[in-house]
Amino acid sequence: MTINNYADLQALLNKFVAAAQVTPGLAPHGVFWNDLTYDEFITGEVPGVAGYKILEVGNAAGSNIIMALAGTPGSPFDPNSGVIGQMPQPNAPYDSCTPSQSDVIAALTEWINNGCKNDM
Repeated sequence: MTINNYADLQALLNKFVAAAQVTPGLAPHGVFWNDLTYDEFITGEVPGVAGYKILEVGNAAGSNIIMALAGTPGSPFDPNSGVIGQMPQPNAPYDSCTPSQSDVIAALTEWINNGCKNDM
């Protein structure tokens, strides 16, 4: 699974959400990846969640989208102690669906670490 551009990322996240049967539209951020431009996505904050930049280009480990999906220990997304918890809620991780949460994290990690390319 490879993300070559923002459209690939949007399709992957939409496919994951559908397969996992979660409803991100109910969260404060909604389905933000469908509502933001590429530039807004790679430079902006999560809509409805002030103070949380979506990602750091070139640094997947420090990107909130990765920490949220992975439930990174010690972060706000830690499922045991974080103020937000792992995403998507209510019962992450979703690894029995296709694409799995682990596959999505791996593809996003590679895309972010490689500079968030937006090749057409």
